[in-house]
Amino acid sequence: MLKRHGAELEDGFPLPVFSMTGLQTLRERCAITYSLLSVSSPQPYFDDTQESQEICRSLNEDMAALQKSNPAGIGFMAVLPLPDVAAALTETRYALDTLKARGVKLASNSRGLYLGDPRLDPLMEELNARQSLVCVHPHRPAALTEGLFPSGPVPLYEFLADTTRALLNLIGHYVILRYPRIRWIVPHCGSFLPNILDRVTALAPVLQNRGLMGKVAVQESVSRLCFDLSGTPAPHLLKWLLTITTPENLIYGSDFPFTPLSTIESNLKGLEKLLESPELQEHAEKICSGNAGKLLRPAP
Repeated sequence: MLKRHGAELEDGFPLPVFSMTGLQTLRERCAITYSLLSVSSPQPYFDDTQESQEICRSLNEDMAALQKSNPAGIGFMAVLPLPDVAAALTETRYALDTLKARGVKLASNSRGLYLGDPRLDPLMEELNARQSLVCVHPHRPAALTEGLFPSGPVPLYEFLADTTRALLNLIGHYVILRYPRIRWIVPHCGSFLPNILDRVTALAPVLQNRGLMGKVAVQESVSRLCFDLSGTPAPHLLKWLLTITTPENLIYGSDFPFTPLSTIESNLKGLEKLLESPELQEHAEKICSGNAGKLLRPAP
């Protein structure tokens, strides 16, 4: 599909090859007992809903087969043919009811349709009714200035910026609070949210008093989010993240196969060293496995 649309380098980043052999090697070398699979980026939609439905169904059935081969060790998050909301609802029901997906993955934006957009409310209602687990993955913004360096390899900067943009839109439209039974996983150590949250909190009353912004419950919304530590959980990033959340809301993420195995091993060793600090030592088991185990258990 990507070849047909000339989109193999849409993100300006070479797409790695996934294999079960590679995954098994990762699991053995990093002592990973459970792997949650999902489709990252690009979003499989190129102005053709039927094509997107077909590729999403194929991907979900492939992931479901891997889950079925080792249900104790592998799960998957369904990919949806957004921005077509009706098609996404159909695939959500099939993936969760028939394929037994553990949840769904949503792009920060699906070809310009951002999380938080009111047009997505029917999908949010469905996910809320099912108490679904939802993981967010960044996507290339719809419009980028050509030639600007970060617009080339979008994982370098735009992925973090777009995740943050989507989170602010979710918060601003009260989606997290209006649909409180959806369980959200935010990627990459919260992206830029820890850096910008104080600014949003401080400016919101000023804008509200001038009628330029509606009321937003920033802190209450953020308190309901979980954050994965995929990417590079350096000491300062983890410290910043813990200024907006608690250790109970942190979960490990490898980012395989986009992050090479050698780098994953190095990142994991660094994380384990961080978790030896007095303030985090008691939370190490929860961050590495316990918190994720709770998320993956069926909602009560």
